[in-house]
Amino acid sequence: MEQRRRLSYEERFLKAYGKLEGPLARIVLLGFLLILVAQVLLAFPGGRQLLSMTDRLEGARQTGSVMPTAAQGEETTKVTITNVDQQQAMPSIWVKLNGVPVANFLQPEVTVPVKDGDLLTVDSSSVEGVFRFQVDHNNPSISYPVPGTLVESNEDRAAEVGPIHLMK
Repeated sequence: MEQRRRLSYEERFLKAYGKLEGPLARIVLLGFLLILVAQVLLAFPGGRQLLSMTDRLEGARQTGSVMPTAAQGEETTKVTITNVDQQQAMPSIWVKLNGVPVANFLQPEVTVPVKDGDLLTVDSSSVEGVFRFQVDHNNPSISYPVPGTLVESNEDRAAEVGPIHLMK
């Protein structure tokens, strides 16, 4: 009877590697092929929409070049803006809703109807000096601006009350 010599570590490793070399080479080639196919698909808009989650989440381009001037919220509420410093009429100071003038200070206080997401600003650019305005409302569903918010404007800077936030 002949005794077999025990294989060394290197010999065992080479034998196992010889068995795995073929399947590993196929897996590596398949990986490179998948990368190549993905790159080709990403070169075209249809493939990019299919493979890229970012492009899918961005959505489709809207038609028209003009942004809507009013928020699309359903609920309308009122916000009152009071000229704190001047208790007189200042008709050249305008309250703008989404960039569109909606009221001026013919009275020391102005009430403006607003919706969720509307951007409210007070523009005193045509008058010299610094003006302070207090924003007030009695609607508990408005989370911003809070009642009593003070904003300041001058001829260089409009007072941005901020976007209106309604609690749902």
